[in-house]
Amino acid sequence: MKIRDFVLTLALVAALPTLAWGITEEKSGTSYPDTITVEIGGQPVEMIATGVALREKTFMKVDVYTIVSYVAKDTDLGDDPALGLMLADVPKRLQMDLRRGFSRSKLIGAFREGVEKNYGDRIDEIAESMATFDAYWTRDAQDKDQIIFDWDPASGLHTTLNGKEIGVINDKVFAQALWSVWFGHKPASKDMRKKLVAAVQ
Repeated sequence: MKIRDFVLTLALVAALPTLAWGITEEKSGTSYPDTITVEIGGQPVEMIATGVALREKTFMKVDVYTIVSYVAKDTDLGDDPALGLMLADVPKRLQMDLRRGFSRSKLIGAFREGVEKNYGDRIDEIAESMATFDAYWTRDAQDKDQIIFDWDPASGLHTTLNGKEIGVINDKVFAQALWSVWFGHKPASKDMRKKLVAAVQ
């Protein structure tokens, strides 16, 4: 092998791990790490990406947000990864990156609609937590807003907006209900549900 070809081969091999370290939403081209480390209870927890998806609305397929799902490494999600992820009482994360702005009422309404579709029979049980969650959203959603939901079994659901934590709700059932918006039997989109567990199928 010529020296030039050998160097080129080494360069290509070196590049392969970099290509494998990301998970990408195809239409938008938005990429996320396929592993992250999050501090939970003062300890680092390694999480793996379960999948990434794009939320679209109307017949024109307007991009609303990309969303990526993470769960603690080595979590057993069972035969139905979406249901397993929704119910898993382990460190997990959802990250939404908005691609357009919309009203505060639409943001709250979208969360409520998804929760009620899947947890309507337990809505009284989580009513207080739902009201607390609604109150987080004090302004209209804006393009490029980033919303992160972290579930910590010890302390609860941590919600972060653009890098600033805006509240904690220590209610496992409410956290499951929130995850059901994307992973429940009546998700925001069946295609999104499928894509958000594609990496762990």
